[in-house]
Amino acid sequence: MDPLSIIKLIIVSATPLIEQRGSIPIGAYLNYNPWEVYCWTLLGAMIPAPFVLWLMPHIIEILKKIKFLDKLAYWYENRALKKCEKVKDNYKYVSIFLFVAIPIPGTGVWTGSTIASLLKLDYKKSLFAVILGAAMAGFLLILISYGVKILVI
Repeated sequence: MDPLSIIKLIIVSATPLIEQRGSIPIGAYLNYNPWEVYCWTLLGAMIPAPFVLWLMPHIIEILKKIKFLDKLAYWYENRALKKCEKVKDNYKYVSIFLFVAIPIPGTGVWTGSTIASLLKLDYKKSLFAVILGAAMAGFLLILISYGVKILVI
């Protein structure tokens, strides 16, 4: 895989709402090695996690004060808080892991990290749960994407 392709996969994986759920099928479509696609997309998915966990509550508060961005900030916060209902008190970090690990749209690293930060969960434990969740989601997506590709061919 050439360096430009790697950079593209990393960028797509780090993009909110797309993340690995979009980048792994792209890698499969382009006939890239599944192991390389997994590693590079996981790296891309992990890049925003520490920043989102640390900065998202502050960013949301700042955006709420900007007239044309306030609606977006409230929408994103309410969306994340609504998903917080799925996080069980006794199993906070397991819930965050499972939330991120389920490879469906809206359950990725960005949302999982935002939920953990809005719930004021421990930074290191949340980061670990999010990264493990991304690793599991990536593995499942590799199986799905490359499995479907084999069945179609």
